[in-house]
Amino acid sequence: MSRFLPFPLFCFFATVMAAQNEAPVVSNLAASADWMNKTLTLTYDVADAENDPLEISVGISGDGGETYSLTSLLPQPSGDAGFPVSPGTGRTVTLDISALTAIQSVFTVRLVADDKKDFDFQQLVDEVDSTRLRADLEFVEGIRHRMTGLTHLNEMRDSLRNHFSGLGLPLNEHTFLYSGATGRNIIGSSPGTSSAEKVVIVDAHYDTMKIAPGADDNGSGTVGVMEIARLLSRYPAKKTLRFIGFDMEEDGLRGSIAYLTNGLLAGEQVEGVFNFEMIGYYSEQPNSQEIPPGFNILFPDATTQIAANQNRGDFITNVANTGSSPLGLLFNSSAQQYVPNLKVVPLVVPGNGTIAPDLLRSDHAPFWLANMPALMLTDGADFRNNCYHTAQDTLDGKLNFTFMSNVVKATLAAAAQLADIQHGGWATATFENTVGTFETPACRFGIRYNDRFPDRITLFADRCLLQEVSVGISDGKGVLVCEKAVRLNETEHDYSISVPILPPGMYFATIHWPGGVFTEKFVVSR
Repeated sequence: MSRFLPFPLFCFFATVMAAQNEAPVVSNLAASADWMNKTLTLTYDVADAENDPLEISVGISGDGGETYSLTSLLPQPSGDAGFPVSPGTGRTVTLDISALTAIQSVFTVRLVADDKKDFDFQQLVDEVDSTRLRADLEFVEGIRHRMTGLTHLNEMRDSLRNHFSGLGLPLNEHTFLYSGATGRNIIGSSPGTSSAEKVVIVDAHYDTMKIAPGADDNGSGTVGVMEIARLLSRYPAKKTLRFIGFDMEEDGLRGSIAYLTNGLLAGEQVEGVFNFEMIGYYSEQPNSQEIPPGFNILFPDATTQIAANQNRGDFITNVANTGSSPLGLLFNSSAQQYVPNLKVVPLVVPGNGTIAPDLLRSDHAPFWLANMPALMLTDGADFRNNCYHTAQDTLDGKLNFTFMSNVVKATLAAAAQLADIQHGGWATATFENTVGTFETPACRFGIRYNDRFPDRITLFADRCLLQEVSVGISDGKGVLVCEKAVRLNETEHDYSISVPILPPGMYFATIHWPGGVFTEKFVVSR
């Protein structure tokens, strides 16, 4: 008897095996609002290769899908929602939208189908495509600087916008001013389904030096972010995933500093940052990796590891600080399990990293200084690549796309695990509030704090219809200090809110209201 299956039978079993871990697919989602009866009806189709029972969840957003804070205002949906729901066509969900009738807005509704199976991370990372990385980098390459390469810089911004939007990710352009110029952080987000306040970031800076085409620095990192966004955007995750192209890194990390100053929403907790800083240069030549002065003292194990390999530049450096060491271990284990051919040299910088200034030269550094976990994943920059910050930083013959794709694979696996990616699918649709005509625009909010009254803040609310809002105070690390419910009325504008006496530092006030989320920063200086 032959040990091998006949070819047709082999193909049958191979097909079945390949389909055993397919995620559900949601399609044809449509939203129809009946404002007279205050109901929203959703119709959708959902397919699952294994015909598994599914968990169906629904969220509604008033800000284009960037957050789904309105969900808490709505009663539980009825119909083909919850668990279990069988795959099929013409499924229907009904929601009571009474709480939305006083809001003048276009809403986004998201429907998620989860078959509650374990995620096959190996299958996911194997989809990283080095050919696509090269094709993307062929476009990205070119001077991207506001003074010497503004045209291509703007093309790069448009490319990131189109990429994130084309993946169905809500787009946020975070602007800031520096040296008379406007910087633009381009952000695509996938809000979490159950722990949206916890945020996992994958980032790279897309700008260059004045004379550099920036293939490695940092086109390689930029296309890595694009590839991870392409693959992870297909799946829901319990935590929020955020893909960021930072601007003006070469001007002193201006984009990431600005983002930490006013880009995060109050109450958000950064679970981990994966920062790509040059991931394409690779060499198997002995002594192609230079060791910085003092490196052997701070990192004796890494020095020994590199020396044992004849100082070859054939590895990725995973740089964490003390507070980020668990994140570093996650990356190391992800690489070992899913990309065993990738050599990783881990570094853990003591404290917040200031003891090693050379390792604070990228967009992970502001997160370290804010006590948030972050990694820098780098090929070593000028300690390996002699084209660094020169006109010779091009891709032809200089970058290794197998190495680059392996770095992306390990990062993809780590980010997916950290974000609690779900074995599911999702779809969105929009509907509009068409009830009557509103004579006043949407609410305007403001927060005032006075050091003379340390146990209270003042909420300013104008143009608001009668409604209840939630006001949360979080510290600079995103930890919630207190939360209060405030009932607004049409005659008052200022509402005094008692809070615990706050230690000096930066705080965020977040107002959740039926129309969305408002965030404002304030400082306690006493």
